[in-house]
Amino acid sequence: MNWLILTLLSVVFSSIASILQRVLMKDDKSNPYSYAVVFHLLLGCLTLAIGLIQGSNFSLFSGNISLLLLAGALWGICQVFLFKALQLVEASELTIVSGLRVVVTIVASLIFLNQVFTGWNVLGTILMITATFFVVRLGKDFTLHKGLLYTLAMTFFGGLAIVADSANVQHYDVLAYSTYSNFLSGFFILVFYPKALQQWRQVVQPRFLGRMLPLAVFSATQGVLYLLALAYGGNTAQVGTIRQASVIVTVLLAIIFLKERGNLGRKLIAAALVTVGVFLLS
Repeated sequence: MNWLILTLLSVVFSSIASILQRVLMKDDKSNPYSYAVVFHLLLGCLTLAIGLIQGSNFSLFSGNISLLLLAGALWGICQVFLFKALQLVEASELTIVSGLRVVVTIVASLIFLNQVFTGWNVLGTILMITATFFVVRLGKDFTLHKGLLYTLAMTFFGGLAIVADSANVQHYDVLAYSTYSNFLSGFFILVFYPKALQQWRQVVQPRFLGRMLPLAVFSATQGVLYLLALAYGGNTAQVGTIRQASVIVTVLLAIIFLKERGNLGRKLIAAALVTVGVFLLS
């Protein structure tokens, strides 16, 4: 299948997952560590089941195990910061600011994968940074509040994780890699934050799992589509930047379904700037 079609489908499912994440994490008392663990383990179980049905090759030794572990750690850290950020900022604002992730991906690709960075890429980067400052209201009242810091941390680690994925997916079966990566991310969070187990009973209740399952399904689908795009010839920078088109989709969905209509003009302008930046960076 064409890598561009796979990437665009990933954008749609990613945007829906962002909305579901915001709904799930709107309770200030929720524990982002426990949620992140359950989220990754659910994703791992889903991709494992699909992989077994499809007859995927689950050999650990078909690729670089150290790089596999690194990807799992990066996605685990990224997910924790994502859930923490969603407690404090709107889904639309988080999506726009996280557009900076593509800058991290391109710089890391330039350094580690020897990819080219053109003048158009520079212009696209400037537009995306401008959009980010625009949406967070850079000015006299600007403060680096926790929500923004969590979003920026998520953006940094997520950008690096995409580069690790690009290298790993060339050697591992896509479904097998997605399974290992998600299980490793969940276990990584538990190792470094064992207190996540304190809310284990709460997060395995049928009512909670019933809310988490749709999120896991959409997230697993967009993740597999994204990895398939890389496996089917998509350039790391291209796939990473085109996926940021989810900015527009998420902002529109948040306006419609979550009633996030504050600073609507700013959001739409920033989303448009990010979209133009994506095409210049791709």
